Amino acid sequence: MTLRNGFLAAVAAACFATAGYAQEYPSQPITIVHGSQAGAPQDGMLRELAQSIERVAGVSVVVEPRPGGSGQVAMAHVRGQAADGYTIFSDGTGITAILQMDSAAYALDDFRPLYRIQLDPFALYVNKDSSFQSVDDFVQAMRDTPEEIRIGGFGTGTPFHFIALGLAEDAEAEPNWVPYNSGADAITAVMADDLDVAISNVSVFGRFQENTRLLAVSSAERVAAFDHIPTFLEQDYPIMRYHWRGMFLDARTPDDVTEQLHSIIGEAVASPEFQDFLARTSTLDGSMTLDEYQQMLDEQAASDRAIMIQLGMIEG
Repeated sequence: MTLRNGFLAAVAAACFATAGYAQEYPSQPITIVHGSQAGAPQDGMLRELAQSIERVAGVSVVVEPRPGGSGQVAMAHVRGQAADGYTIFSDGTGITAILQMDSAAYALDDFRPLYRIQLDPFALYVNKDSSFQSVDDFVQAMRDTPEEIRIGGFGTGTPFHFIALGLAEDAEAEPNWVPYNSGADAITAVMADDLDVAISNVSVFGRFQENTRLLAVSSAERVAAFDHIPTFLEQDYPIMRYHWRGMFLDARTPDDVTEQLHSIIGEAVASPEFQDFLARTSTLDGSMTLDEYQQMLDEQAASDRAIMIQLGMIEG
């Protein structure tokens, strides 16, 4: 074989191998990295979904918690890996606020949306013996004695806090917001009468329903498992918002890999096993197209920015 022919054969083999690699994607294990603690709702959901992805993709899927920095420890790990579709970042509603903070190490456009998986409605928790029987009762109390009414939930500048701000605006009052390390901590405070109202998610209500009640849920319609609980919309409060959990890739990931992975995850989300998990946790399928997901993120980021400026968290 001449040197020239040998060179051409090597090039052809390399091209074939590259094409074969692209066609065979995925051909190695996939890792899903998230910023929550092991055992958190995000972690549990991803582990359920990983099993369905394995059945669809035919490769193993590892879920890896990397808590810290409001998700930015996990982000740093993902950005440090090859942008080849084998390392996925999972986060939720708060990402559009966190990445607009002055302290943020990354920007939202450092990541590209991959799949919105799950919608977990917000809910207004009160002690089972509370005098509040409706959202109106709570808003009226906040209007009459705002300094005495304590409302709390996870963090400051979070989606939970933003819902409290919306209710306070209806009451024309400043909310007496008490931040907690988790929604469960806030609900526990309600049970102990250390807090009047907690904002958390519907998915954890089963753990606390013996000692709490829900005044409203933020879904468009009533949650099937708790269909006696009215929505905010039914009570004439224009709050329809979900705590969504989704997936992202490094922004440098090729389009074809992103689209193929979106299709794989879509099939996994639609599987009977994962749909059963959603039903058991009173959460909803959050599926949407890549373009719809990007548009939702852009709109949410703009809304969050306005609220954060109002709170004095960032400059306008």
